[in-house]
Amino acid sequence: MGARIWLKVKGTFLGIAFMATLGTSYGQQAKVTSIKGNGQRLQVQVDVPTAGVYTLVSEGEVTDLDKIKAVDKTGMMTLYAMIDVRAARSTKRIVFDSFKGAKQDLGKFYFEKGKQTVGMQLPAYFKIKAVSINAFVPPVAPAAAENYKPKIVPPAGHPRLWVNKESLPVVKGRLEEAEHLEAWGKVKTLAQQPVQFIFDPNKEMFYDEKLERAIESKAFYYLMSGDEKIGREAVRLADQYLTMLEFGNVSYGDITRELGRAIYTGALVYDWCYAILDVHVKTSLHKNMMRLAQDMEIGWPPFFGIESIINGHGNEAQVSRDLLAMSIALYDEDPVPYKYTSYSILEELVPMRKFEYQSPRHNQGVDYGGYRFGWEMHGAWLYYRMLGYPVFDDNIKNMPYYWLYMRTPDGKMLRDGDMFNVKYNSSADFYWKNPQTMLLCYAYSGNPVIKAEFFKQGGLPDNPILFLLLDDPKLKPDFDREKMPLTKDFGPILGSMVARTGWSEENGSSDVVAEIKGGGYHFGNHQHADAGALQIYHHGIQVGDLGLYLSYGSPYDFNFNKRSVAHSMLLVRDPAEPLLFRTKTNDGGTRFSQRFPRTVDEVLNDSWYHTGEIRASAFGNDPIQPGYSYFNMDLTAAYTAKVKSYAKSFLFLNLKRKDVPAVIVLLDELKTNDKKFEPYWQINTLEKPVPSETGFVLTSKFKNAAGSTYVDLLKPQLKECAVKLYSGDSTAFVFGDLYQVKSPWPEARGTRIMISPKQESDQASYASVFQMTESGSSKLPVYSEEKANYYLIRVADRLLVVAKPNQYLDEPIEFVVPGDQQYEVVVVGLKDGFWNMKSSLKNSSFNINVLKGNHTTSWKSKAETIYLSPGRQYGAQEGKIN
Repeated sequence: MGARIWLKVKGTFLGIAFMATLGTSYGQQAKVTSIKGNGQRLQVQVDVPTAGVYTLVSEGEVTDLDKIKAVDKTGMMTLYAMIDVRAARSTKRIVFDSFKGAKQDLGKFYFEKGKQTVGMQLPAYFKIKAVSINAFVPPVAPAAAENYKPKIVPPAGHPRLWVNKESLPVVKGRLEEAEHLEAWGKVKTLAQQPVQFIFDPNKEMFYDEKLERAIESKAFYYLMSGDEKIGREAVRLADQYLTMLEFGNVSYGDITRELGRAIYTGALVYDWCYAILDVHVKTSLHKNMMRLAQDMEIGWPPFFGIESIINGHGNEAQVSRDLLAMSIALYDEDPVPYKYTSYSILEELVPMRKFEYQSPRHNQGVDYGGYRFGWEMHGAWLYYRMLGYPVFDDNIKNMPYYWLYMRTPDGKMLRDGDMFNVKYNSSADFYWKNPQTMLLCYAYSGNPVIKAEFFKQGGLPDNPILFLLLDDPKLKPDFDREKMPLTKDFGPILGSMVARTGWSEENGSSDVVAEIKGGGYHFGNHQHADAGALQIYHHGIQVGDLGLYLSYGSPYDFNFNKRSVAHSMLLVRDPAEPLLFRTKTNDGGTRFSQRFPRTVDEVLNDSWYHTGEIRASAFGNDPIQPGYSYFNMDLTAAYTAKVKSYAKSFLFLNLKRKDVPAVIVLLDELKTNDKKFEPYWQINTLEKPVPSETGFVLTSKFKNAAGSTYVDLLKPQLKECAVKLYSGDSTAFVFGDLYQVKSPWPEARGTRIMISPKQESDQASYASVFQMTESGSSKLPVYSEEKANYYLIRVADRLLVVAKPNQYLDEPIEFVVPGDQQYEVVVVGLKDGFWNMKSSLKNSSFNINVLKGNHTTSWKSKAETIYLSPGRQYGAQEGKIN
């Protein structure tokens, strides 16, 4: 591996150059020999064995905390010192804050060999107790990345960020289109405004987003118009700004996002204004972008510790936009950055997402998924526009449907993963949005439905340049959702189904949206332990998730929010179950994981990530407005060995009635490895439920329209169960541990309904029916009969044969269809293969082929006895039952 040679100007650390020769090794011991000074001015003597980059660490003490609190305006309790290294310009560094206290990493500095002095000007009411100096060890690129020879490289010439010689005329030609006039006007106005950037070369400056936007606008205007005066202003401002820019040792607040934005701005200027850059500016921009890259959370080379392009903050803008843009811009002068970033994207991210996006939903949930997927789309676009062809699999184009199907009629979303959008319940008129991601998606796929969603979310007024780069005015938005199927099966990787009764977003909409989740794989981080979880929306969340994402990794977050107990799903409590990942409480749920796989082989070959199998998924008969939607899964793998077997099925009936728009039949079959393990069938709701003879009545209200969900237990009957309700202050009371949070959100004071059989057993069966009814409407009568391997259920105009979820039916079935009305007969859970249906009334016989993975059939019937048997009968009619 080539040595890293650190570039320096006036003793400050500016960046890295890469050479193919061996050089200085890292890790040699430096030491502090003395600390002298009076009052707040110190002189720290250090002895450095080898010239290079070292980190300084200080440990101090606040001498008068009350006086600091009295003048602190931020609540962050941050104290700064001015640091002088080798007569360089002073730099401002944190020596105390509320996050890390009085022990702080002051950052990286270049030192010459030998004895030298570090000056420190301390803040009032603070003293230094100790300072240490350590050789900085940068991340080490894996051997595969170090030896990587990219097959896909940037083409010769500039520009190649967002446009190349073929696409540049296309983007230029769209500027005067009616759809682009407003955005182009904003860019021109900002680009043509003079910027007075007054700076002192002896004083550093902090991040200035307003200045960066002006620089980007001027560079884009030059690219579009060829106006050299404005182009040279962009170059001058970028050079001066990046030279003076210093983030110090700020680490909180995800500062790497601001670091990355500065790098990205420099890369745009370098590429778009390349024709008017002189050698000095090229060198300066290069050095300063690389200097900033060192302080990115993922480090440089971009392989720091637990950070990865696959998950976490490394899957945000750091690599897919910021470092990729930098590496493409610099490629002619320095190909090494592109080697590392292209390895991360092309060899790690692209194959992993090809596998994952077989399920068109994001494992990090609605909010983090929307955010992180947008950065992946930046990477997809940067390659596509640079090369003229895609490098990501085409399944990336299907991803935005996830956000369409998770949308609830109140403008919000069904819950999935950590939901950071704090406005969810602060306003009844709040509409969930991530228009930047929608723009990247519809422009990439040419999907008019997603373009309509972009406009519904308000467009992208704050980023007109990206809009102008990507939008095709010839693609007209399509606001009609009615041609989209009401049910969505999300595939095998993140198994789940969303079933709806409509697409209305009117205030009083009576549409029901339900989700069942389970089967597939777990990817950690912001993903929850929620395999098997149920959600129901009807005039608000009736059944769902009570967790709140308030801070990552807090006791509440790791013991309630991300855990199964916050969701509507089955818990099985083994008192001896080990606790992992800084957890304190055994909630009885599925395995809680913060590990994430980095390769497809790791996902498939490490059973840790496996959460179960999808046994059946089907909806029909109408493919757009199905009358039933069926999902069956084996979730044994989601739990520890306390569970011997566990299967669950979900049957959603779109009744197409105003009074009772939908019914859900939910079945659970559990076997544990010890009869002393405690099973709990749990549903969570926001409003306090009302008990009934057979279950509970849940309620919700939105914009003066209300509805109720009647929950009836068919098995076990309620009298055979112990019932616990945890509401209000005890919402997050988890088997002896209370995790209270102060929040105005209704989730903080919701109710958990926990039902467990009174009789101790290593087997538990649950059969339940949920009826979503309009306010003032009565629930429908439900007739049910349990057989050995299935249930016969009749509700409204549906007659159901529902196999128990842990098996496929492979036996003769006989039942009577009443004559009071025409029924839709729905049979789910049949073994795949041929079946024969005989009718007593029609004296007819039909052979039907039940497909593997589907396992369902249905037909219309009235006043007849049905004989359904496995096998194919000679002489019977073939195909669809009349």
